[in-house]
Formats: sequence, C-alpha cells, structure tokens
Amino acid sequence: MEKILEKARELGRLIAQSEEFTNLNALDEQMYQDPEVSGMLERYADLRDRIAAAEAGDEAPEQDLKALRDQADGLQEQISRHERMLQVSIARLTFNRMMERVNRALQAQLTGEDEFAEDLGCSGGCAGCSGCGSPR
Repeated sequence: MEKILEKARELGRLIAQSEEFTNLNALDEQMYQDPEVSGMLERYADLRDRIAAAEAGDEAPEQDLKALRDQADGLQEQISRHERMLQVSIARLTFNRMMERVNRALQAQLTGEDEFAEDLGCSGGCAGCSGCGSPR
C-alpha cells in the first residue's frame, strides 16, 4: 500500500508541475488581482447574499426579488464574458482534459482496456473494424 501512496504523491507532484496546472493557477491569480474582475465578483457575491436573505425572510416583494435576480444574472453574464475569465475557463478546460486522460490511463491499467480507444472514436473492440491502425 505504501508504494501505491508514494506513486500517487509522485503523480500529484508531476501534475502540480505540469504546464496545464501552472498556467491555470497563474491565470486564476491574475484574474483575482484584476480590480475590474474582483470588483464584479464582489458585487455578484453581494447580490447572491441579498437574494438569499430576501428568499429566507420572505419580506421582499417578488418584484424586488426578480430585480435582484436579473441584476445577478446580468452581472454573471458580464463576468463570464470578461477576457480574463475566458482565459481562465480555457485553461481550466485544458487542465480538465489532461486530468481525464490521466484518469483514463489509470482506469485502463485496472481494466486492461485500451486507454486510447475513446480518442480513436471506437469502443476498443476491433472485431469488424475497418482499421484505426491499432496494433491489436
């Protein structure tokens, strides 16, 4: 068991040193240091708190609650379209794809399946296949 844990720690260190992870962290930090983005995020959090308080208290008229929700939705849209947020989103997708490939490689070792079968657009079984170039 200890050998497995050591390999897991090694894998974690390698992932932490990967370009995908370091790029994601750097862009995420830049995003939060951007006064425009951080201000929008603070305003959004404040709106969400106000909405939650209004919903819990049942004191705000539905019209006021709708106005708050519309404000929050508009601000969320603005945040998601901000250049820094788009950069972080792309970096997060890239990192997640890498992690999916890592998980697929681990799963393949456990099941004996072809870890690249999904990348090739096939089920991994070669019976009746016209050929993908797999050496099976």
